[in-house]
Amino acid sequence: MASMQSRKTLTKGISLLLCFWLAISALSGCASQTATTSAPADQNTRVVTDMAGRKVTIPVQINTVYCAVPTAEAMVYTLAPEKMAAWVNAPSDDVKKYLSDRAKSLPVMGGWMGEKCTANLEEITKLAPDLIVFMTTAGVNNNPDQIADSITAQTQRPVVIMDSALSETVKMYRLMGDILGVQERGEKLAGYCEQKMNGITEMVSKVPEDKRVRVYYAEGTGGLATDPSGSDHTQVLDFVKGLNVADIPARGGTGMAAVSMEQVLSWNPAVVLVSSSTGGEQNYQTILSEPSWSQINAVKNGKVYMTPLLPFGWFDRPPNVTRIMGVQWLASVLYPEYVKIDLNQEVKDFFALYYNLNLTDEQVKELLKNAVPQ
Repeated sequence: MASMQSRKTLTKGISLLLCFWLAISALSGCASQTATTSAPADQNTRVVTDMAGRKVTIPVQINTVYCAVPTAEAMVYTLAPEKMAAWVNAPSDDVKKYLSDRAKSLPVMGGWMGEKCTANLEEITKLAPDLIVFMTTAGVNNNPDQIADSITAQTQRPVVIMDSALSETVKMYRLMGDILGVQERGEKLAGYCEQKMNGITEMVSKVPEDKRVRVYYAEGTGGLATDPSGSDHTQVLDFVKGLNVADIPARGGTGMAAVSMEQVLSWNPAVVLVSSSTGGEQNYQTILSEPSWSQINAVKNGKVYMTPLLPFGWFDRPPNVTRIMGVQWLASVLYPEYVKIDLNQEVKDFFALYYNLNLTDEQVKELLKNAVPQ
């Protein structure tokens, strides 16, 4: 009898140990989804791993964030606007229509854009942000580690690198949500991105190869500059399975390789997307009115559209998180037979969630001016 009781006790002990081990394993699995990678240096700091694989010591409590490049500003503003400390460039009056009163009054301090550094080091030092965010992709900056380390050396502030690739948006929101201490908000925005990107992917996957639309992305002076498929500047077009007609090598950095009118005529795109960031309305009017463009199918058929720009670019320049709305817009424009969404409502939902703005139908119409079929 005593032996049986001992066996029962032993069995119970093993079961308890197994449950304990499983609980620890589960906790470890959850921890792997956060930014923390090692024990804190002290109670006020912790070590995180950024999207470039760098281990960075940051404060546990992040109250102020400065974005070293415009690419990161939409991400921080939508995630934790109260922590944003400055702008790289002054927002235009059109952009300010969509910003909070606090954001409108933030100081302008320049930044580190490729070879062009406009950062006001004296003012940034005075500001002493808890964290600096540098956002890029390998196609734009092949040495992000060196740039981030240089920014830290110049400012004496911790710098984390985030990946601006469209495909990394979900991961980026979850990681930054953890870093900034707003995990719930980060998960909410990440979940939206995941749902919408998966939905668009499923819809455009049904487009037959022979139905894919040939598109030219018009940038630069007179619309005679562009970026090919695979460029950081055309990720939205690639994502929605548009056929980029630009048969040219990708140009690094800011992109925008010059092309000739003869090349565009030979490509003869079915749709022309006019960059609102470079040339904008002037290029749009040129393409619609110049005789040299009138021979192109897109112009003949009235399929020339401007890329929506506010409050941050939906398509490019800088590539940012608003491209999640951009893929919904462009997919519905290129493939209305396959992408069945209520674009007006999708814009309202996106702005309510990301920018805390309840748009009217008239405001949505203004945002999509010259961007959708009439």
